[in-house]
Amino acid sequence: MATILFISEATLKAETFISENVDPKILVPTIKEAQNIYILPLLGTNLYNDLAFHVSGNTLSSEYITLLNDYIAPCLVKYSVYECILPLSFKFQNKNIGIKSSEFSQQANMEDVRYLLDFTKSRAEWYAERVSRFLLANQTTYPKYLTQENASVDTIYPNANNYTNGMFLGGDIDWDLIPPHIKYQGNGFRRN
Repeated sequence: MATILFISEATLKAETFISENVDPKILVPTIKEAQNIYILPLLGTNLYNDLAFHVSGNTLSSEYITLLNDYIAPCLVKYSVYECILPLSFKFQNKNIGIKSSEFSQQANMEDVRYLLDFTKSRAEWYAERVSRFLLANQTTYPKYLTQENASVDTIYPNANNYTNGMFLGGDIDWDLIPPHIKYQGNGFRRN
């Protein structure tokens, strides 16, 4: 069965900074990947499959149209952009992976690419949180959200934790030299 996309390539281009001349061979698989990696765990298998069924049959209720247009599509757009950044930055060829460049623009360095990835992901996570809160507030309207009919090993339950962040592992601090009464008090030691 072909994957049903919740947004189109045209929507992705219209709602973002992605240029009209970007190859659909990059965008369409990226939308599919973003939908599978981020939207499926956001909705859970039951609601996701039901929504995909109604999108494919063009039988969307007004509730599903609201969910799709006002919540899922903006979130999927942001995650698709996030997933596009690296494929748009590099060109995969037979013998190497090259950095794309243009005679009319200056090439971004890896620090710029990392910043763009972080920025875009934080926006996507905000929209994902918005989807989760909407669904939690409207559980009676979307009963398939928290119920997983015919659950099996590959059933994905909705993920309500949409924010990710790094972990500080201490940097240049030698924790062995910090006295325990300071180290384990939470507010006794401050890094400058």
